[in-house]
Amino acid sequence: MLCAYIHVPFCKKICDYCDFRVIPSLSRLYAEYTDLVCKQIVCFEEIHPGFFTSVKTLYLGGGTPSELPPPYLKKIFECLASVGLKVSSLQEISMEFNPESTNEESVAAALELGVNRISLGLQTFDAELLQRIGRSHSVETGLRALDLLTSTPHLQVNADLMFDLPGQTVQGFLNDVDRLSDYPLEHISFYGLNVSPRSRLGHKVSAGELSINEDLYEPMYLGGVEILERKVFGRYEVSNFARQGFESVHNQNYWNRGEYVGIGPGAHSFLGNQRFYAPEIYPRWRDYVLAGCPQESLSVDCLNREDKLMEYIWLSLRQSKGMSFKGLSEFGIEDAEDKAASCISKWVCKEFVIKKNGVLQLKGRGWIFMDDIVTDLANAYSNLE
Repeated sequence: MLCAYIHVPFCKKICDYCDFRVIPSLSRLYAEYTDLVCKQIVCFEEIHPGFFTSVKTLYLGGGTPSELPPPYLKKIFECLASVGLKVSSLQEISMEFNPESTNEESVAAALELGVNRISLGLQTFDAELLQRIGRSHSVETGLRALDLLTSTPHLQVNADLMFDLPGQTVQGFLNDVDRLSDYPLEHISFYGLNVSPRSRLGHKVSAGELSINEDLYEPMYLGGVEILERKVFGRYEVSNFARQGFESVHNQNYWNRGEYVGIGPGAHSFLGNQRFYAPEIYPRWRDYVLAGCPQESLSVDCLNREDKLMEYIWLSLRQSKGMSFKGLSEFGIEDAEDKAASCISKWVCKEFVIKKNGVLQLKGRGWIFMDDIVTDLANAYSNLE
């Protein structure tokens, strides 16, 4: 399946934990950014003719796509249509919103463009924690946005939470999950905080101003899973939970190693055997696009057998459907279950994984130790001739 991603780099305020390629919302850049995105779309179509006619999902992420005023979003959609993307035939059109830019006008504009799935970044219902991680919205603003989206007809809504925040308690996070899951949502995601050394939060942690209690990660995660499963949200990926039939089609394409194109500063693409991306810093991306999107300016990663094997194991196990041993034949590994028997047996004995019908799936605390299990398996298979 082919998918398309548009990266909108603007944020009203850059969160303290953020290390993505984002920039403060500057109205003077909106028109320029939109023109550049459209030019990059056309350049990509010239290099890969017919790609957009086969796209099945479209995702607008960021940054904060809802910060970009509707006229500019409309122009991007018109450009996509000009290269053959048919909005009416897409399986899913997703767009990320932040609470402070969620209002009747922005939601109506998104629906008019064909958006049928909105992901709302709430992170927590704790006012002190919101301030501590540098979020720009209040609890009240988040609740208003949630009420508006969940009362909008013909719209699938996902809401994001974060856990293991500095000073957050286990019960505090579980209260957030419990409260959020009482809303009429189709999808909920929650992510453990990853403290980047280059972020403002990372500097505060390094300086001893804030601390993260990593011992709380496991009870928060497992407790959150228990609440959501009790409320009929199925875990289909390590951080993503959905009511049956409302799983993210776009994201599943990533996890299934499907092909996609990323448009915008630093947006990643995967075609053939290559992962590649344009310059990440806005001025350099601008120069790249104005120069006609030269291929030599891309950062390219050509995957070898070991890279692809590692991706297959990691991306499969992070999904509840698990890793098919038969799928390893793509990498020249036959009788895969037998050839890594001792490695697999170790994790089965710990009750961290389960084998069933030729598939290996994570179980219980195995979701916490996923990285260790993936590394073990990758090493076992990499050592095979």
